[in-house]
Amino acid sequence: MRKVIIKEKVGGFLMIKSCVIGLSKVGIIHCQSILKIKNTSLNYVFDKDYKLSRKISKKFKCNTSRYFNNILKIKDIELFILASPTNTHDFYIKKLIRYKKMIYCEKPITNNNKNLYKLKNLIRKNKIKFCVGLNRRFAKEYLTLKSKLNSRKIDRIQIISRSANHNIHLSKRNGGLFFDKGFHFFDLACWLGDSKPDKMFVISKSISSEDFLSKGDFSDAVINLKLKNGIVVEILFSRRCRFGNFEKIKIYGEKFSLDSDDFSSKRKLYKDFSVRYKNSYLNCLKKFVESRNSLLINEALLTQKICSDALKKAKYN
Repeated sequence: MRKVIIKEKVGGFLMIKSCVIGLSKVGIIHCQSILKIKNTSLNYVFDKDYKLSRKISKKFKCNTSRYFNNILKIKDIELFILASPTNTHDFYIKKLIRYKKMIYCEKPITNNNKNLYKLKNLIRKNKIKFCVGLNRRFAKEYLTLKSKLNSRKIDRIQIISRSANHNIHLSKRNGGLFFDKGFHFFDLACWLGDSKPDKMFVISKSISSEDFLSKGDFSDAVINLKLKNGIVVEILFSRRCRFGNFEKIKIYGEKFSLDSDDFSSKRKLYKDFSVRYKNSYLNCLKKFVESRNSLLINEALLTQKICSDALKKAKYN
């Protein structure tokens, strides 16, 4: 991995200067996270909405620009956190690679699967330090689940994720139900099950609402996965939930069962996911910044393939 070029020292330590791209809810969380990571500073923010960029730059006492290329050309800005809509990722990633920047990219990597492995090859060819934000792996309840397994044999994993008042437009620009919502949970299934999918069955079209179907998306899905090690994974996704946002993972094995709710803050169980899992964003970004190498690329590539397969089955089943 190439040596990181830093121009500023604070208190005798080298500082990694950063920029957050995309200033929606998740972008703001990343701005807050950077301030908590030792030897890392938030120097710029950028959004295509310049009024929003100015507002957020004032809030965090950092810089912004009307033009992204102006920030890109600043050699000292080494780390870029990409929190813009997924349909913009190709554009930003290619520019950042060209300027040899360190990239933390929110999932999914891209909406264009034809370009996925081209981007992967560009990242490796140019020796870019790159991370995909699979932050649910860093959530307290899921880390605890993983540690409690302690090599015990799993028979079945149940995953439920239901969200309230979701915007169809936001879902579509982030790849739709299986990429926008499904990405984290397909990854968690493989991570907790310590295996890869062997077979998949999807029901979605017949149970989705017309407002989503008319936009080429799905509101609901039931997915059965069989992993290569024999574990069965049962998944329920929904864009509808009357009592808030609901997320739970249960794991069953011989003479044991585990429930993620047992390790979650009861005050946050039905809160917005970005609130409930706020610390996981920080922990994932911190792990990447402190690492010498890229992080979670292969895991994200596998998950992106699972999302694509699920979408194809949803369309044709």
